[in-house]
Amino acid sequence: MPLIRFKTGDICKAHDDTCSCGRTTMRISPILGRKQQMIKFKGTSLYPPSLYDILNTVPYIKNFIIEVFTNDIGTDEIVINIGAINPPENFDKDLKDHFRAKLRVAPTIVLETPEAISKRQNPEMSRKPITFIDRRKH
Repeated sequence: MPLIRFKTGDICKAHDDTCSCGRTTMRISPILGRKQQMIKFKGTSLYPPSLYDILNTVPYIKNFIIEVFTNDIGTDEIVINIGAINPPENFDKDLKDHFRAKLRVAPTIVLETPEAISKRQNPEMSRKPITFIDRRKH
């Protein structure tokens, strides 16, 4: 029996077509994101899991932190701080092209050491690593 949490704002899709196993009951997709975490970036709606999916497939990226903030004109900006091990010469351009191909937009990329990112990801009082920081004015 699936657990549906309405107050968290989880966003998913409902499937009412017949399953390949023959069942005719409604099914839900995996969680796409949370309503309050939606990012409107250059006219495109994004959720942090879509950014995680891209970053987790790049072999030389060890860790990362995604920061979202409101810029001077009131729109969302995304900065991805990346800790990479032996990145290629033009990794910034390649990574931005990869983002454009998958999401149609490219965020700002900042290269840092994996140790610096690790320190920011694991603050003293936190039980799990922080990979998404929301600094937007709500």
